[in-house]
Amino acid sequence: MYTLVMVNRNFTVLRGGFGDSLENKQKHFISAYVTDTRLMGVLAVYAAWSISDTDGTPDPAGDLHQFFYIDCEEAGLETYKGLRGNFGHEAVSVEQSLVGGLGAEKIKLTERELRGILSFWRAFNDNRGLPLPEGYEDYSFVLTPEVIFSDREYFDVMNHICPDITHDYQLVNYFLMRCFGRDYEAAYLLTEACRDGHSECIFPLNLYDNYVKATFCRNVIDVEKRYGDGSVSYLCESLVEMNGEYDSVVSKVVVKDLSVIGFEHCSRFHVSSTEAAMMLGKSEYITLYDVLLSEEEVEDNIGEFTIGFNAIMSRHEKGRMFMSFKPTNSHVNERIFMLSNDVRGVFYLTDSLQLVVSAYSARDICELEKMLTESPLGPYLMENDKYEFREPVLLEFVRSGMEYFDDFVDLITE
Repeated sequence: MYTLVMVNRNFTVLRGGFGDSLENKQKHFISAYVTDTRLMGVLAVYAAWSISDTDGTPDPAGDLHQFFYIDCEEAGLETYKGLRGNFGHEAVSVEQSLVGGLGAEKIKLTERELRGILSFWRAFNDNRGLPLPEGYEDYSFVLTPEVIFSDREYFDVMNHICPDITHDYQLVNYFLMRCFGRDYEAAYLLTEACRDGHSECIFPLNLYDNYVKATFCRNVIDVEKRYGDGSVSYLCESLVEMNGEYDSVVSKVVVKDLSVIGFEHCSRFHVSSTEAAMMLGKSEYITLYDVLLSEEEVEDNIGEFTIGFNAIMSRHEKGRMFMSFKPTNSHVNERIFMLSNDVRGVFYLTDSLQLVVSAYSARDICELEKMLTESPLGPYLMENDKYEFREPVLLEFVRSGMEYFDDFVDLITE
């Protein structure tokens, strides 16, 4: 029998700045990590510092916890969150909001590696005239003095923050993702030239430089030819979205020994929104529950969705959505890559205390149901109904403003 967990509400307040209290304090490095998601185009960095007075007396506010979010394509060093005290519920919530959707491993950093990574991305912002995130007075000490990596240090750090390449499909998907994102530094890391220590590729990486803030939605890989030297040429049809418009782009990527040795643009044609929706369409499996808790009990246990199910919460007119992500980025290692395949499923908790659970496969919906049953919330959920739809409907329900999913189903089936 499960017991409902009633969460203590003695929160530590997240402050916008600790500048006055930190300026004349000693900061002693405790630990840090970075996610191994460089090839996805984003990084999350965490650092912990012990704070004390100049005489060594520990600061009563406790340790400093810092979280940074880096957009490697456009925004650079984009987000900073800091808080003081123990690594409790608030820190876990901040970490979940920044790291939960990345499918990442956490790679430990030395203090020099931490300072070098943040200095590198601070320079990225400076070179492009991009603002640094708010709270600079709280993290400026990490950037002062600036740490510039040697070439050896740089490539050691790159090996840390890039996942191991184990298959051609994974290599090709990451390579095209970085090229369409105009992230040529990361694309170069996947080439034979980088592996052999050459400073430049023999083929251009910027074939798709005309795509700005584009989304790499889908990619289908087919073998064109296998060569006697062990290399393989792949034809790739990529669905790319920019400013609400879609293109289908065909490229040739030549691979040998898990490195890219050739890259060509073959063709491109416009795709209508309707055609794109068909290409991206999936079935949707939904299980509906009634929640046998009061509103206050739900609020006290809301962390079971975010932390317990590796989910990120967003608020909507009639409820809260919890998007649960898969723990790894294994979806990149597929012949047919879909950007949305990093999502394990969605929990939508309505204000009328219905819980709508959605997934794109029968396997995933069964996994989510099992997670719910085994969670502390399990005994307080009563299964109401199950549905399978040929195309996703949950978002339409969320946008409809209706309170009960079964009423929404009655409406759309009529």
